[in-house]
Amino acid sequence: MDLKMKKKHSLTLLALGLMLSLNANAAFINGSFETPRFTPGTADWTLYSDSTEGIGWKTTATDHQIELWSDNFQGVAAYDGAQFAELNANQVSTLYQDVAGIAANSILDFHFAHRGRLGADTMQLDIVDLGADNLFGGGDDTTLFSNQYSDDNTAWGFYTSDGLAPIVALGNTLRFSYISIAAAGGNPAVGNFIDAADFGVGVNDPS
Repeated sequence: MDLKMKKKHSLTLLALGLMLSLNANAAFINGSFETPRFTPGTADWTLYSDSTEGIGWKTTATDHQIELWSDNFQGVAAYDGAQFAELNANQVSTLYQDVAGIAANSILDFHFAHRGRLGADTMQLDIVDLGADNLFGGGDDTTLFSNQYSDDNTAWGFYTSDGLAPIVALGNTLRFSYISIAAAGGNPAVGNFIDAADFGVGVNDPS
């Protein structure tokens, strides 16, 4: 192989490596719920359709509404940035993203902040491999991780995959879900604040 060919081959490998690296996290977006951004002074909370451009998240709620709060609304400071989400908008529901492009045998990381609204709220994080058909509930799903988290309304709890047993990707599309389990007060339109979410490969690496 002559020098030109070697150089071209090296650049191709470098580009492929960068593409694979970016794909590991590129599909997970808006983890801090900063999009859409409220117009300053016009709103403290807003409902958005999960089809809104840039919102990134889907909901199992039948009305497809996602509720975002602004920093310090009703005395609740965002954990990160200027906005955060309430898991229950008008219904008890699940917020989720489907993430593609993570290679088999990759070690998955996550982190997020959770807080109760009226008291102690509980949510569940599920990470599910969607199988060869890449469809949720298609019969070949594999739950890679599932755990419940409870926090009251006095402070945010912050959770990561650090120190847990390795979560190993199988190479298919992954569904990353926050599931409402219980909320203080019993109102289905209240509870479980979420912020500062991220999921993928190496997201907890301080470098």
